[in-house]
Amino acid sequence: MAILETAASIFVDTMSQAIGELIGEDIEEKIKSLSTRNTFKRAMGSAIARYSSQHKRLALGQPLWQENGLFDQKIVVIEVAKILKFQEPPDFKVIARQWESLLQPPLKGYDFTEEAKLLLGYFENELRDTEVFRPVFEAKDIRKIADEAENASVLLSSMEKHLISLIDLAKSGFGNISLQFSSAPYSIRDQIRDYTRYIEEKTQGFVGRKFVFDRIEQFIKSSPRGYVIIRGDPGLGKSALAAHLVKTEGYIHHFNISPEGINKASDFLRNICAQLIAVYSLPEMVIPPEATNDAGFLNKLLAEVSTKLNGDKCIIVVDALDEADNLIGLSEGANVLYLPVSLPHGIYIIATARRKPINLRIDIPEQDDLLIDQDDTRNIADIHNFVKDQVKNLGIQTYINLQEIDDELFIDHMTEKSQGNFIYLRMVLPEIENGAYKDLELSSIPKGLQNYYEDHWRRMRRQSELDWFEYKLPVILALTVSQEPVSMDLLSDFSYIVDKRKIRDVLVDFDQFIYKTDIVSRGEKQRGYRWYHASFFEFIAYREEVADERINLLSAHRKIADKMLQNVDL
Repeated sequence: MAILETAASIFVDTMSQAIGELIGEDIEEKIKSLSTRNTFKRAMGSAIARYSSQHKRLALGQPLWQENGLFDQKIVVIEVAKILKFQEPPDFKVIARQWESLLQPPLKGYDFTEEAKLLLGYFENELRDTEVFRPVFEAKDIRKIADEAENASVLLSSMEKHLISLIDLAKSGFGNISLQFSSAPYSIRDQIRDYTRYIEEKTQGFVGRKFVFDRIEQFIKSSPRGYVIIRGDPGLGKSALAAHLVKTEGYIHHFNISPEGINKASDFLRNICAQLIAVYSLPEMVIPPEATNDAGFLNKLLAEVSTKLNGDKCIIVVDALDEADNLIGLSEGANVLYLPVSLPHGIYIIATARRKPINLRIDIPEQDDLLIDQDDTRNIADIHNFVKDQVKNLGIQTYINLQEIDDELFIDHMTEKSQGNFIYLRMVLPEIENGAYKDLELSSIPKGLQNYYEDHWRRMRRQSELDWFEYKLPVILALTVSQEPVSMDLLSDFSYIVDKRKIRDVLVDFDQFIYKTDIVSRGEKQRGYRWYHASFFEFIAYREEVADERINLLSAHRKIADKMLQNVDL
């Protein structure tokens, strides 16, 4: 990407000039090498992506990736380079001034010096996490730059895909609604749940679902208000569909994510009420405490919005009703999440759920219930097109050539093996692309999601029985019983594995199953980890019944509870 190329060139020149005669030609050659430049670009791109993966900062991030933006300016990159000179800290005020001047339209109420500190903090952490620059930070000496950077180009390509996806998100309907959130009073925007990274990840490679979108559009056109409930089994892309609606249309939204503990009625009410106030410029300046007790405050806001629509539509997307906690904080007989039993004119709620009963009473005739079936020919056609889009990737083409097959055979076989399940493809195709199945014939690749989980589990265990029981299973269990994303430090505490290199090995082994996000742990921003999809939680729970795995989830729960109590006592 051009912005990263410009920054890398200035950075490399600055580092070379800073060291001057202290380095020999071999060190200077390392600093100026393509692999080092790629590592820098990946770290900078990842830092921009981490910073921008928050709706409060998606709008602020515009100068970070635009042409002639923040990192096209030498004065800024010189300050960034001070991170590796170890003589003086960057002058964040210099960066802040340049950053604020590039924002059009201007955004008020933000401290750009603090924003610059946050961004460069992400950048430093990303650099520290590379094999190339880690020795530099450990020795506080740029001359310790490492030789190992052979994977820099591959990692850079992956990062660039992620950053391009975020830039696309910023230019979409979601980018527009994020700007409205950013312009709201702090007391309101602070209550809005941030799903930027989640939506960006869920919509990568999204294809099809025209039959669902057509049904929704027809309902909204023909009904003055109402509910659309989209149902289906796990892995059929319901969350991706909901995320795509939010991304393209900029709808008000709430995603229930039970592994992160975002599944309570209070979460939903606080988030949706704040979004309604921000988007429709309602006069309320705070969310009152009683707003989360029942649907009263939400109904009041919906009525206010209805009077302001003037023929427009207010559409609210709510994902995974089945993951909502139906016990904590709900009055007896209340709807899941306190969803309204009736809606004013112009208000529509599009919700997704598994095919199982949920507490939802709707006292208006305007409602539609749509089932996505894995064997539906329209679902299979979308699966086929998804594989067709992915087959052009270099790693998959390498596999196809090694197996001496053609694209169509690969597409047809993977469509059939998926059994209509998108999660299967999101897991298996990256493994094929990364070479995990390079020696395996197409017919031998596991069929169906559960068989794929079993196959991956066995492959990881076969690598070393000793490692499997010594540290891999404890880390897996720590991830499984944790109810929210956990940091590397907490994984160490919960699993009783002190060597974090071993924990990192497990995270790499199960990378495609793990969702990464930024969390605050022990007062610091850190990377948090949780399992990607509920179906893998269920698979791990099933493994408890297999005696030779020696898994005891109850025991793991007790260990984590003990460790938490120890931390509280401290």
